[in-house]
Amino acid sequence: MQKPSDVLELLAIGLDSFSIEAIKKSLRENKLKYRISFLQDTSDLDGYNKKTAQAVFFYSNRQSQKTIDDIRKIHQLVPGAGITLLSPRSEHQGIIGAFRAGLFDFLTLPLDPSEIRTVIYRLKIHGAIQSTEWSPERAVLHLFSRPESFGSIGDVARALNQYLLKFFEIEKEITFRDSDRTLDSLSTRLRLSEHQRKRIKRFLCDETGLIFGLRFLGGHFYFLIKRGDGKLSYLVARNVSDYAIKDVLSSYLANILRTTLTILTESKSREEMRLLSLTDEVTGLFNQRKLIEDLELYTGRYAHDQVGFTLLFVDIDYFKNVNDQYGHVVGSQLLVDMAAILKGQLRSTDLVYRYGGDEFIVLLPRSSVDESKRIALRISEAVRTTEFNVLGSEKKYRLSLSIGIAQFPADATSVKGLIDFADRMMYMSKKSGRGKVFHINEVVA
Repeated sequence: MQKPSDVLELLAIGLDSFSIEAIKKSLRENKLKYRISFLQDTSDLDGYNKKTAQAVFFYSNRQSQKTIDDIRKIHQLVPGAGITLLSPRSEHQGIIGAFRAGLFDFLTLPLDPSEIRTVIYRLKIHGAIQSTEWSPERAVLHLFSRPESFGSIGDVARALNQYLLKFFEIEKEITFRDSDRTLDSLSTRLRLSEHQRKRIKRFLCDETGLIFGLRFLGGHFYFLIKRGDGKLSYLVARNVSDYAIKDVLSSYLANILRTTLTILTESKSREEMRLLSLTDEVTGLFNQRKLIEDLELYTGRYAHDQVGFTLLFVDIDYFKNVNDQYGHVVGSQLLVDMAAILKGQLRSTDLVYRYGGDEFIVLLPRSSVDESKRIALRISEAVRTTEFNVLGSEKKYRLSLSIGIAQFPADATSVKGLIDFADRMMYMSKKSGRGKVFHINEVVA
């Protein structure tokens, strides 16, 4: 990826001086000439005028989704650069999402010199690939060699777009919603035959179809591309390469795309099944299995980031009376209503689970006990002031909550210990008169 001047253009975003010096040392050991630009944050990218950086080293300790969004922004504004993320976090799902967003490599903090050398070596190889003249086969291998890394049809469509731009110049693009009405409009505009209409409808229903050629004419290619989320683009492209259109749009590319989309579809089905196994069928909240999975993640990474969290163990007072008086159908509806209240009172970073029966657990990342008490009181008050409908709208019902608080690692250092401690605190809340919030020896009304 190095330029003829043999100077590697680097961009460092949010890195501390120690990390920068460690990277510089590895570059010198590899006998590479380099030039580094520095930005404090990805928000500074909009004013960054050197959009030709060949490698980006980016620090983030934010939530996974925010980091993924930042990587997408870097990938968009500094196209072609190998993006390496530096972070003390190493959540499996977050890292997978980052690679799907365009990440080139990942370094865990504190930095290991041997890992930095590996990244630099990979960047050198990446540079050699980038500087080589593109052939259709090389472009396909480069963009689609890791089909498991795509997270959606939109990701595959963007990779295909990159591929096409290496050989075509897009002269026209119209994006619209995938619908019969749109197809009618397109048919009229392009004077499509009934046979073509039927083929397009089959293409739209085919989960392994991404691109559909309409016609070739005078070096131009007229085609449709699925964009994901029900969107479709009609494009007119002009061949500006030395390759024939049939070589660029080869059966090799078609087979690779079909294989990629088949893997994506199967992966999506497996993920949907996994999510179903982690979801409570009554309330739609996460279930106890997901709670244990998340708590193991949060407790496990404490050694890296030294950031604690709190749990709220929430129990509905006298809920058995509801089931006894009105039956389990009404009881289930009240649980659904309760789940909605809990979610409505929490921050976007908080997580809520149905633990079992009439019990819920709320995970509050990066929260102190005092902050957790305020959130628990807010939840308790919201429930206390709500009139729940039972038997349609014929009768109103009032509920209250008993809530126990546990803080990690101050109150317990294991997943089971933390849940047990929060459960005991909830029990103490009930003993103190129900409808209370309790932590150790303090009852919060």
